[in-house]
Amino acid sequence: MYMNIIQANMRVVSISFCLLFLFVYIGKINAQKTVAGLDERLKNVLAISNLPGFAVAVVKDDQVLFSKGYGYADRKKKMPYTPETIQPVGSVSKTIIALAIMQCVDNGSFTLETDINEILPFKIINPYFPRSVIRIRHLVTHTSGLLDVESTYLKTYAANKKPTMELKEFLKQYYTPGGTFYDSTNFGKYEPGKKYSYSNIAASLAAYIVEIKQSVPFATYCTNKIFTPLKMTDSHWYYDEKKSNQYATLYEVNRQYDPIYKTLMNADGSLKIYSCISYPDGSLRTSLNDMTKYLVSMIKGYSGKPDLLTKKSFEILFRKQFTATDMPAAMDMKEPNRAVFWSYDRKGRLSHTGSDFGLAAFINFDPVTHIGRVVMINTELEGAENIQTIESVMNLMKSLDVFEQGK
Repeated sequence: MYMNIIQANMRVVSISFCLLFLFVYIGKINAQKTVAGLDERLKNVLAISNLPGFAVAVVKDDQVLFSKGYGYADRKKKMPYTPETIQPVGSVSKTIIALAIMQCVDNGSFTLETDINEILPFKIINPYFPRSVIRIRHLVTHTSGLLDVESTYLKTYAANKKPTMELKEFLKQYYTPGGTFYDSTNFGKYEPGKKYSYSNIAASLAAYIVEIKQSVPFATYCTNKIFTPLKMTDSHWYYDEKKSNQYATLYEVNRQYDPIYKTLMNADGSLKIYSCISYPDGSLRTSLNDMTKYLVSMIKGYSGKPDLLTKKSFEILFRKQFTATDMPAAMDMKEPNRAVFWSYDRKGRLSHTGSDFGLAAFINFDPVTHIGRVVMINTELEGAENIQTIESVMNLMKSLDVFEQGK
């Protein structure tokens, strides 16, 4: 009898405690849906993370709901990471190539169905399928059969402020017989359009095609036709001495074993300034403020309020390129469909991620709610013993999920 009474009382206490916990938990979740709540959560993420610094923005249509930096852009100098801090954003850069490609479609330079060999000053022939046609559509959906050979791709990086080889020359040496970097392994043993294989170098080839048709270097084209119209005053492709006081120092917080790190890393875990010959695929240097302007422009374009493209070209830019009946082999199930360089993730968002030595970046927006986010971090997620880094970024993303669900 006494035992029953005790158990009953314990159940009452347990239920009361659970209700109290649930009330507090719901209160915390609701608090996170406010700007102040999100700010507090992100401060907590930083406090228990090993991230040097990061910046986060959330937008809805043309409104900026949240924009703030956390931690350090430079640990040694105690320089805070702010929305004005500049860093590379890795493969998020490819969405800029996408916009440039569609501007060329707009002005009649080519279509997505154009054979790349109708434009290039040198011929690119897959030795396994010499009669196959590689189209621009194949480049922008990573189905061209043009592959990255990692050992060669790593040679495009150097601890220099600007590449020592022109993009055109590298592409020619990589894709044409007799070239310094040419090898049959640069090509897939399948026809264009048949298999998905992510390629940085093929993305830079798409940028080079823009360069040819517009008769200016790709970097110059972007400044004139994208960055200046959008007032992206912090955005550029090569190291800019005038902006050096805004640059984030990049760090490796996880152990790295690849020999290239011996060239790029300082003793304190920071990275030297580096460049990449294949720069369009991942070397965009920009700030959170600029990427926010860019994301707003993309959402407006998706919503039928275009600025840098016609409405039709924006529709093509974000259109799902594959159906169930023509899905290429080896598609990444995390990104079950592709637009023009953008991907559709499992939640249906248009997105792109970026990673390179000492950095990570994310951009996406929901086609239904028109809510989008930008995240920039001055360390990379890969490496040995990186559990803390991954957990930190997951907690960061969960915080944004909760905030966005309240909008």
